[in-house]
Amino acid sequence: MLSQKKYVNKIVNLKNRFGISENYFLILLALWIGVLSALGNWGLRFAIELVHDYLFVSGSWVLGVAEGGWKVYLMPLIPMFGGLLLIPLEIAQPGYVCGYGLPNFLKTVNLGRGRLARRNIWIKIVAPAITIGTGGSAGQEGPIATIGGAIGQLVAGFFSFNPGRVRLLIACGVAGGIAATFNAPIAGVFFALEIIMMGDIGLAIFTPVVIAAATSVVSTRLIFGNERLFDTPPFALTSYRELLVYVAMGVVIGLFAAFFIRFFYRIQDFFTKLRFPRYLKPALGGLLVGIIGISFPQVMGDVYVHFGHIFNAPPIWYMALALVLAKILATSICLGSGGAGGLFAPIMFVGVVLGSCCGQIAAQLFPGVVISPDGYAIVGLGAFLSAVTHAPLTAIFLAYELTGESQIILPAMFATVFGIMVARSIEREGIDTFGLAREGIHLEDGREVNLLRSIKIGDVMYRGELETIPETMKLKSILQFLPKSRKTAFPVVDSEGLLSGILSIQDLRELVYEEELEDLIVAKELARDKVLTVTAQDHLGRALQKIGSRNIDYLPVVAEDNPRHLVGMISRQDIISAYNRALLERELPGGH
Repeated sequence: MLSQKKYVNKIVNLKNRFGISENYFLILLALWIGVLSALGNWGLRFAIELVHDYLFVSGSWVLGVAEGGWKVYLMPLIPMFGGLLLIPLEIAQPGYVCGYGLPNFLKTVNLGRGRLARRNIWIKIVAPAITIGTGGSAGQEGPIATIGGAIGQLVAGFFSFNPGRVRLLIACGVAGGIAATFNAPIAGVFFALEIIMMGDIGLAIFTPVVIAAATSVVSTRLIFGNERLFDTPPFALTSYRELLVYVAMGVVIGLFAAFFIRFFYRIQDFFTKLRFPRYLKPALGGLLVGIIGISFPQVMGDVYVHFGHIFNAPPIWYMALALVLAKILATSICLGSGGAGGLFAPIMFVGVVLGSCCGQIAAQLFPGVVISPDGYAIVGLGAFLSAVTHAPLTAIFLAYELTGESQIILPAMFATVFGIMVARSIEREGIDTFGLAREGIHLEDGREVNLLRSIKIGDVMYRGELETIPETMKLKSILQFLPKSRKTAFPVVDSEGLLSGILSIQDLRELVYEEELEDLIVAKELARDKVLTVTAQDHLGRALQKIGSRNIDYLPVVAEDNPRHLVGMISRQDIISAYNRALLERELPGGH
């Protein structure tokens, strides 16, 4: 710790000596993060290729899969073995290895203080390499985003930056990682801004992110050369009438995207509830993916190697549709069961095949309008990616950077916009935020709103001895009881202590001087029987909404299994205090 402070002081002294402003210092850090992100991308790609060669290729040779015949049915043992290899990692680092991790990453970055564990770097290299390298249906982009983000956090943590700058440098790492993966700097920038920063675009944010992405691409090209993940066919727009066909394709893609989002989480829920040893679920998922791979080997492992074949010799439309459904099923099973990896590559594969399918059908229906259906595959890639992730700019620029064809921008815009409109009309959340939305966290609503939603009422509410009023208490006794309390509202309970109403000072104002009624009226007759309540598992956002709807100061907290069983109280002041504490904690400078 002392040596770290020593180095930090030296760097700060150099910065001050050369008169480097804070903004330029952040740009210098973005340069460094871009280089490190490129190295992280190289490490992940190297690990995937290593596992593929030594486990999948060698395993296929040992099992005799290449010989054909009945031995082909032994192939599912390889991805199953990959699932078994995740067991020691999950035991050593529980919660960091298995499943689709990008939603939790988004939650940490946008709602927490951006604290990403250092272990994220090596875990997100080793675990996805095992899953993808042994034939699992997953992608490397989610892991590289986490790796890049963790690198950005480490750099920010070294200087003990506040959470705002931590979040910025995390975005720089993410942009660098994605840009290096696709050799596409613009797509990397917009991925970080749209998905990680949730559209928070400003010059102070934009500039370092652009620098990190550009530096990462330059570094990657120095390592691998100016090669692409896959080659794309020439694109041509025959006429502006063809844009209507792209609009129709966007509608179809939007429907499939909404289906994919919901189906993915249905499968995840199925494996969560499945009565099966938790550590063995990835192996079960690998086995099932391998079984699907017997008929559709394209769904297994690194899908980018299949893109060229789909572009040059696309499967006939009904086989393409079957391949789309097989890939959606395989990906949902792989990640839903606990396999490690991301969704970008599977989404792009589905988009390419679905686009190819739409192009072939359109060429048959409108032969005078659709001359070359090949371009529909790459437009489908961007449109499906946009509709599933709700990140249109990332998808449009990725399609452009992958092809280098400016003509693709208009078709991509039409297909992307209509695809995302249809998808959002069916399912508001993208695949990265759907799981968070089920927890009551909607990142698009803003960080402050989600900060309230991230705090449970049970962590804030008053659990001590509650001031309640029995139903049978007379008005005279109530008026004597009120001055002894600082509260302005009181739960009314029956003889068994169960909630039956709520009584506030406002309800009694008109009766203060009605002395003849003091011995005639009881609390039950005065209380409101329609009581707004919350449970300990609800979030503060829900409590504040209910308090605001009635302009009250207190809410009873009841048990989930019994809406009349009173377990606590929460006040408007409790909510404000909890929010201020959480906000202060988030904004304080943090180290590692």
